Amino acid sequence: MIGEDTFLTNAEEQYLADAITTLETEVFVDGLGYDHFRALDENEVSREVWQEYVSRMGEAGFNCISVPEEYGGPGGTILQTVLAEQAIGYCGNIVHACQTSLTQHVGRTMYEHGNRHIKETYLEPMASGDLVVSQAYTEPRSGTDIAHLETSAERDGDEWVVNGEKRFIDFAPYADFYFTPVRTGGEDGDRDGVSIIVIDRETGGIELVEDQSDWHGFRGTGASWMQFDDVRVPEENLVGAEGEAWAYITDELNLEHLTVARYCLGASQQALEIAANYTANREVNERPVSRYQAVNHKIAEMTTRLDGAYLLNTRAARIMDDRGVSAGRMESAMAKWLGNDLAHDIADTCIQIMGGIGTTTSYPIEQIQRDVRAGRFMGGATEVMKSVVQSDAYKELLDEEFDGDLVGNEREGLPWLNVDQQPARTRDE
Repeated sequence: MIGEDTFLTNAEEQYLADAITTLETEVFVDGLGYDHFRALDENEVSREVWQEYVSRMGEAGFNCISVPEEYGGPGGTILQTVLAEQAIGYCGNIVHACQTSLTQHVGRTMYEHGNRHIKETYLEPMASGDLVVSQAYTEPRSGTDIAHLETSAERDGDEWVVNGEKRFIDFAPYADFYFTPVRTGGEDGDRDGVSIIVIDRETGGIELVEDQSDWHGFRGTGASWMQFDDVRVPEENLVGAEGEAWAYITDELNLEHLTVARYCLGASQQALEIAANYTANREVNERPVSRYQAVNHKIAEMTTRLDGAYLLNTRAARIMDDRGVSAGRMESAMAKWLGNDLAHDIADTCIQIMGGIGTTTSYPIEQIQRDVRAGRFMGGATEVMKSVVQSDAYKELLDEEFDGDLVGNEREGLPWLNVDQQPARTRDE
C-alpha cells in the first residue's frame, strides 16, 4: 500500500514490516542477494541454491504459514500468508515468491486432507525448509482444464503405478517431491476420479525430457517437461480420498489466486518506487521529469490502482480466514485478475516513464516487467478469472422481481420497477 491501509490492524502492518526486514537482513544475503537474482534470470541456478533458500524461509517462519504449529507450520492466517508473499515479491524475485507460495497452498491441502504419513513425511519437512516442492499440474493437452488430464494412476497391490506427461513444471529439477494430480477413475472430462499423489523425486521411471526454462521472464525455476513411465508410488502417498481431489484442487487454486497476485503486486511496487525516485531526480529542460504532468499523472494513476488491488486481495484473504479457503471464489478471482494485469501494467509503465535506461539491467524494472507477465496466466489466466467473476456476479446481480416480459416492450412498463412502482399510463395508452 502507498496510502494508509485501514484494512490492516496494527499487528498486521507490523507483520508486513517485520517480514520485509527479515527478508532483507536474513534471507536475501550471503549468496542470495543481487548477483543471485541476476543468475536466476540467466537460468544459472542449482538444486543447492534452492535448498538454501527454502531452508532460510523455513527458519524465518515463511513456509506453510497457515498450517498449524502441530504440523510444522507457524499457525498463521491467510492474510499473513499474502502479506508475506507481497514482501517476498518486493524484496526478492517473484520466482522466490512462487516457491514459497507452493508451500502455502500445497501445504494447506496436505494439512486439510493428508494422512499422517503425508503430514509427517512431506508437510512438516517442507514447512521447516528441509524439502523443496514442485507442483506437477500442467499437461501437454490440458492446463487449467484438469478434468481432462491424461496422467493416470492404477492400483497394483499396495502401490500406485503412474503414467503420463507433465510440462512447464517449475522446480522440477530441484524438487524433493512432486504434488501431482492424476486420474484414478472416471472418464475423460469427469471431475470425479481425479486424485492427488505425492511422488518422490528419486522414484524410478521419472524423466525430465525437455528443459523449458528459457522463458520470456520468470526464469530460474528450471521449468521442465516431465514423463512418468510406470512410476511406482506407495498407496499411502494418496492425498485425501481416491477420486475426490477436484474439490481439493479448486480450493487450493482459490488460495493460489491470492498469493500469485500479491507477490506480483509486491514486485510492481518495487518498480513503482524506483521509477518515482528516478523521475524525481532526472532533469529534462532544467526541471525534474516528475514535474511533467504526463509523468506525474501516471504515478498518481498507478499508486491509486495499486492500493485498490491490495485492498481487493486483502478482502478475499479475510473471507478465507473467516470461512475457509473454499470461500470467496468471486472475490479471489477479482483479486487475481485485477492484481496480475495491473502488476504488469505498472512495470511496463515504469519503463515508459524512465525511457531507455529502464530497459537495461542498471535497474531491475525490465526483469520485473518480464517476470510479472507470467502472473497473468499462472494459477489461472485472466480470462478464466473473468469467467468466474461473471458467473458469480450474475448470481448476485439478478433480481427475481425484474420483469423480463417487459424487455422490448417498455411502452407497457419498465422491467426494473415493481408493479406497484410502475409509472401511470397516459390516456393514449
